[in-house]
Amino acid sequence: MRNYSPNAKKPIIKSFKKYLKCYKSLILSHHPNCERFAKNHTLNVGKHRFCMGCFIGYPTILITIIFMFFLKLYAFVNRDILLILSLICISSLALSPLNLTKKKPIKIIQKFLISVGLGLLFWWIWTAKNTFYINLLFFILIFGFLFFVLNAYHGYRLFYICKKCIYSLDWENCPGFKEIYDCLKKAGFK
Repeated sequence: MRNYSPNAKKPIIKSFKKYLKCYKSLILSHHPNCERFAKNHTLNVGKHRFCMGCFIGYPTILITIIFMFFLKLYAFVNRDILLILSLICISSLALSPLNLTKKKPIKIIQKFLISVGLGLLFWWIWTAKNTFYINLLFFILIFGFLFFVLNAYHGYRLFYICKKCIYSLDWENCPGFKEIYDCLKKAGFK
């Protein structure tokens, strides 16, 4: 019979913490630490870099939902108008493939509009005259689809930008991943 001690998990947990610590900058920013991404995809707050989409997007969605809730705007605005406003705001995503978001202020406005649109879409779904479970199912399906499309597009763009670089997915030599690679090597993961 094996002897299981509570201390047996500590090396695994400690190792996992070291592993995550190496990826700390990537966890917050979701983009490599290179000039191709720093100027138009991240925001610097002190010594930390944050993903512009997440740092602007998620709080804006939450603020939109809360704002609509406390002012009860969802009860006064026609559902069709909620949907139309939502789709107009979300359609600002089209600015990216058209390369109109190369300037950071335009990209910030785009992220804000998409997020407001998602907050309005949230209320359009939850004010439908269906049962809670039907609305929940619509919410999961619609938001799941939208987040899949957004993440697939962002993943494609990340790959496309990295593919055009002289380091082209050579993580060992890429300056944008050097800090992470060196940390992993020092921690014994490489």
